[in-house]
Amino acid sequence: MDLLQMEGDWLFSLSSFLGGGALGGLVSAVINRKENRRIKRSEAAQHEASALREDASAAGEMMGLLERTVAHMERMNDYNKTNAEGLLLMVRERDELNDRLKKDLKLLQLQRTEDHRRITGLEKTVERELKWRRDGDMHYCAVEECERRVPPMGAFKR
Repeated sequence: MDLLQMEGDWLFSLSSFLGGGALGGLVSAVINRKENRRIKRSEAAQHEASALREDASAAGEMMGLLERTVAHMERMNDYNKTNAEGLLLMVRERDELNDRLKKDLKLLQLQRTEDHRRITGLEKTVERELKWRRDGDMHYCAVEECERRVPPMGAFKR
């Protein structure tokens, strides 16, 4: 029984402690309500400040990303500009070369036409000379003082 008595005391002590704690909690809540509100406001402000810091950090990261993107775009623009200038220069050089080649081609075609005209003239001259020689061979007499000479001396014309 002693044990039950001891357990009863223990239960009474425990229930008194719990009841007193609940009453103490109620009294503490009434007394400290302003302080609790101030703590809640402070926590809310801290959460808001933390959220703002996170937003500022995210904005800073975005600005860093934007700056890197702008720098990359500037590098790419410079690269493209340099390449475009190089390509434009190369195209101009090719155009100049093409113009020179066109002029050379026209000159060569003119020379070809002129050479063809000369060759045609020379061919006609050679044909005429050969015809004259054939005609001359037919009318050639080996005896110089011949009365029947055809054509008479000095009469054959080429």
